[in-house]
Amino acid sequence: MSFLEVPEPVAEGRSLTLISYERLRADVLRCELRPGERLRVQALSQRYGTGTTSIREALSRLVSEDLVQFEEQRGFLVAPVSGSDLVDLTEARIDLESIALTRAIQRGDTAWEADLMACMHRLAKCPLPSGSHASAAWSREHQAFHEALLAGCASPWIRTMCRLLYDKSERYRCLARLRPSAPQAALQAQRHQEHERLLAAALERSPQRACEELAHHYRRTTELVLGAIGEAGLFEYPGARP
Repeated sequence: MSFLEVPEPVAEGRSLTLISYERLRADVLRCELRPGERLRVQALSQRYGTGTTSIREALSRLVSEDLVQFEEQRGFLVAPVSGSDLVDLTEARIDLESIALTRAIQRGDTAWEADLMACMHRLAKCPLPSGSHASAAWSREHQAFHEALLAGCASPWIRTMCRLLYDKSERYRCLARLRPSAPQAALQAQRHQEHERLLAAALERSPQRACEELAHHYRRTTELVLGAIGEAGLFEYPGARP
């Protein structure tokens, strides 16, 4: 499930803590809860319809993921954002995913190739997000494509870490979408072309070229996101870092 999709309210066998965690995490990543925003347990309990104990446990779990921070005497707040953090996050993704992508290209079988092409086909057919409203369907297919690229690496640990870094980077892209005049159409067209080049390099079994395309894709997206956020003053939230 993409984090842009609202989690199911109730499901048998799922604890209230898990439900609270999923909803809180989704709202942080979608920037429904803004960077630097204070998180008051009682207010969140009313917002999600769960007990304060479940909310506290969910917040503590998000602290371990560095999506929420805890300050003595002041409580919880949404982790702040900064340009330097996004650049560092991008480079970390490039380093880690280059390892995973190289292994996937070396080890991936025909089933990996078929799944990758199917993911690209669905992504290409999915309507692009428009304006400041993110498309949950597009986000789901976009995430599926990037996960399919790395699926052949045969390392659950690496894939788990890549997924965590992906989610953190998506928070910045959601923040950029809050700018009404952000060039979403240009950004999405640029992404589509880069996805196609990345797919071609992977299917040609060229690790070096694929990793170069991956790095270019992430760095270019980061430049566009930083531009949109900076021009809109979206780093000026309480707790934001320059």
